[in-house]
Amino acid sequence: MRHYKILLVLSVSALLFSCREENPAVLNPQDQKSLTTWGEIFESFWNGMNYSYAFWDVDPTDWDKVYKEYKPRFEALEMKNSKDSITATELFTEITENLIDHHYALLLYKTDPSSESGKSIWWGINPGDIEIRKRNYHHDPFSMEELENTITANIRKDRIRNLKSGISEGSNGMSTYSYNIDNGIIYLYLSAFNIQTNLNNQNIKNTIENYLELVAETPNLRGIIIDTRSNGGGYLADMNQIISPLINKEVIIGYTKSKNGMGRLDYTPWSPVIIYPNPDLNIDRNIDNIPIVALADINSLSMGEMIPMAICSLPNGCLIGERTWGGHGPLNNSFNDSYAGSFENEALYVYTSTSVLKNIDGNIYEGVGLTPDIEALYNEAEFLGGNDTQLERAIQYINTGK
Repeated sequence: MRHYKILLVLSVSALLFSCREENPAVLNPQDQKSLTTWGEIFESFWNGMNYSYAFWDVDPTDWDKVYKEYKPRFEALEMKNSKDSITATELFTEITENLIDHHYALLLYKTDPSSESGKSIWWGINPGDIEIRKRNYHHDPFSMEELENTITANIRKDRIRNLKSGISEGSNGMSTYSYNIDNGIIYLYLSAFNIQTNLNNQNIKNTIENYLELVAETPNLRGIIIDTRSNGGGYLADMNQIISPLINKEVIIGYTKSKNGMGRLDYTPWSPVIIYPNPDLNIDRNIDNIPIVALADINSLSMGEMIPMAICSLPNGCLIGERTWGGHGPLNNSFNDSYAGSFENEALYVYTSTSVLKNIDGNIYEGVGLTPDIEALYNEAEFLGGNDTQLERAIQYINTGK
C-alpha cells in the first residue's frame, strides 16, 4: 500500500489560500496524531473532506463557504466543556445533514481506556438516514420473522412450492429464501449480499442453487422476482450469482468515476459498469420474454439498489415498490492510495464513497434513489397480517403486464 505522508507548516494566509478549489488541501487527516482543540478537529475534518469526498461536482454544498463560516465558530469552543461539545455536534450536523452521499457517516471519538483501540464513539450522524425519514412513505425495515410469516401464510394457501432458505449470523450475516409461487413465478429474497462470504453455509448455497434451478427448469415459467427490500447492501461480486446467470451477453448498467488525487475535482474518466454472463452458472434457457421484477423499498441501499439498477437495464426488467434509499457510490478504494473515500484519526471517522455511479440513463441518483416503474407502498398492517401487498403487486404485473 502506498502511503503519502505530507508534513508542511502552513502560515495562516497559506491555510486560507488552501481553501480555494484549484489549490487543494495538504493535510492528511490520518497522519494527525494530536488534535487538542475543536478548531483543529474541524480543520482535520474539512481538509479530509476537501479531497476525499467523491461528489463535489454534483453536491450543492459550498465547501469553501463552510470553511469561512464554521472555522471561527469551532475555534470559539472549548474542549472538555459539555455545553460546547453539544454545540460542536450541532455545527457538524448543520455542515453534513444535506450531503448527498447516502452512504456517508461522520463519527466523533472520545478517549476510552477500556476500549482496545483506546477510543469509543460518542456521537454520529448519517445524512441518508435523516433524509429518508423526511419522506412521507418512510417505514422501518421489516424483520425476517415478519417476512417468514408472509411466506407461511402463502404456504397455507397452497401457493408456494420448492421452498429453500438459508440464514447466517454475524457481521456477514444474511437471510435468503427462494421458491416457486403460483405455479410458475420464481422468487428470490436476499437480506444482504454476502453470498461470497457464506459459500460454506450449505443452506445459503442450496437456496441460491434452488433459485437458479427453478429458473432453468420450471416448465411454465411466467416471471422472476428478485426481492431486495430491507437490504442494506454487501458485495458487488454477488451480482455474478444473481444476475449474470440470467443474461447471455454483456450488459452495461451504468458508469463510474472515482476520486483520484488531492484536488477537489480530481476524477478518473467515466468507466462502464458491465455485467458479464456467468458460463459456470448459465441457466441455458432463453428468458428474453420472461418479465424480471426487482422488488425494492425505501430501505434498499447500495447493492440493494444495484441489483434493481441492473434488472432495469434489461429489456424485460421492471422495478416495483418504493423509491429507494439513494446510496449508490461504490466503496472500493483506499484514502492513502488515491486521496478518496473514508478516513480516520483519533478524533473522528468519516465513512464515504470513493466513486460516483451514473445510471445507464445518464443521471446520477445519489441522495435521491431509484424511482420505481410501478409504485407499491409498504402496508404495515397487511404485511403483519401475512399479506405482502408489494409482492402481490409484482405478481399482478407478471400476470397482466401492467
